[in-house]
Amino acid sequence: MSFCCAISGEAPTEPVISAKTGRIYEKRILQKYMEEHGCEPQTDHALSADDIIPVDGAPPVVRPRPPTLTSVPALLSTFQNEWDAVVLETFALKQQYEQVRRELSQALYQNDAACRVVARLVRERDEARAALAALNVQVSASAEVQKPARADQMDVDGAPEPAGGDHSDHKDQDRGELSAEDTYYERAAETSRVLSAMRMKRETPAGLVTPEAWKTAREAQTVEALHTTTKPGIVGLDVDRSGDLALTAGLDNHAEVFSRSRDQTLATLKSHTKRVTSAAWVPGASGLSAHIVTGSADKSVRVWAPKPANSDDDASVRAIGWTKLCIIKHHNAEVVGVAVHPSNEYVASAAADGSWAVHSLQGETVVSGTVDAPVSRIAFHPDGTFLGLGTRDGQAKIVDVKQRQVLATLDVAADAEGDASEVNGLHFSENGYYFVTTSAREAAVWDLRKQKKTKVWDLKDLAPDADAEAAFTAARFDVSGKYLAVAADRVVVLKVKGWAQLAELQVGEFPARAVAWVGDTASAVVAATMDNSLHYYEPAQE
Repeated sequence: MSFCCAISGEAPTEPVISAKTGRIYEKRILQKYMEEHGCEPQTDHALSADDIIPVDGAPPVVRPRPPTLTSVPALLSTFQNEWDAVVLETFALKQQYEQVRRELSQALYQNDAACRVVARLVRERDEARAALAALNVQVSASAEVQKPARADQMDVDGAPEPAGGDHSDHKDQDRGELSAEDTYYERAAETSRVLSAMRMKRETPAGLVTPEAWKTAREAQTVEALHTTTKPGIVGLDVDRSGDLALTAGLDNHAEVFSRSRDQTLATLKSHTKRVTSAAWVPGASGLSAHIVTGSADKSVRVWAPKPANSDDDASVRAIGWTKLCIIKHHNAEVVGVAVHPSNEYVASAAADGSWAVHSLQGETVVSGTVDAPVSRIAFHPDGTFLGLGTRDGQAKIVDVKQRQVLATLDVAADAEGDASEVNGLHFSENGYYFVTTSAREAAVWDLRKQKKTKVWDLKDLAPDADAEAAFTAARFDVSGKYLAVAADRVVVLKVKGWAQLAELQVGEFPARAVAWVGDTASAVVAATMDNSLHYYEPAQE
């Protein structure tokens, strides 16, 4: 059975019949019409809900296909319209996708920029903290220098003794109540204060050799066969303040003391089980009464005390010698260098694993720390407050001993490759603000106040005829701070003021591995070579 709606003319899906006229309607259409007009279509009869009777058609009415989809052209038109709608929707989605991508890219760029700004601010904060720490130390030292010095506070030559007796026992008693570390800090601060005050009044030493005299320098003496020939090579050198005794560190596991005035070896220090990498004098009343400190690849530092019979007046060489005072086993890697504190009461050591430490001459480690790079060289600042550390990756680090932190990291040869990047020489000038570094291809003088290079040389600058394989190996200022000696396949002497080259001194077939100045007046310079020889150079006698 099929019905047709009296309004639309189509088969109703929910047919109803009017109780008053008997007409068939689509329920939803009839309800809309009644809401608008209030009566049955085409009549004036008012209808209520009770007048609309549902019709139960069985089976359900199937609506015929609309006339627009009954032909192929109509179907193609419908499909085209649907395709156009899909294309428009796809286009809109692509626009939204591009907009989201732009917004995401902008957010990523902003995040990256924010990260860079934060990193820069953190770096500037760390640099400011380091600079502030260094400034605090300098200000404290300057303030202490301006205080009047009392004889019971420092050991100054010629200072009057305090009334009422010697106060040294009382001072030692006060120090005994402090820890070893605090005692070191107190002694270091006292030494820095005294030396800073002395440096402000420092004058050129009487009898200092003139630059004109150094232009006439020549080799005055060659000392051969100092160490054993089974493992030849001298890699460390230090000369005592008298200028007579040369202390050498050898690859044969020994350190030796050579007397120039006696022209013979006074002592051979045998205790290390591997090569001795460095050796230094601890100044005493005279060279023969001075202690000796050695560092070795066997990871130990040894302190040597002079024998009671050591005397400049003793003609018997057999009675002269040094005995092992203590062995310091603080490091877990090869000890690459030792340096004596200006107070002459402590010694610093550094190892290849980046560790450093300060020890008393009795063998007690009082301060220790580490840096983030393998160390190759160590030196004390003239005031004893800072340590200079050269590294194998081409950097020089200035370390505040008390704070145990790196105040400055300077690029010596970080861009070089392999062994050429290692800092193989580092030494501070007595003026307190110059220090020199050497790597295989470059020697440079730095100004600590600016943390920049003041002067830079490659080997061709100092020796145009140098072999292409030649390399810098060491550098050292003299005690007055007026001259600088640089070692390679020769020794070059420079005047600090103006950095003029005064002398170029040949060392023979083997390059110099270490260099040192003789005496307080720069009367000579000595170089050690890998054939177990020492070469002394002096200005020509007038």
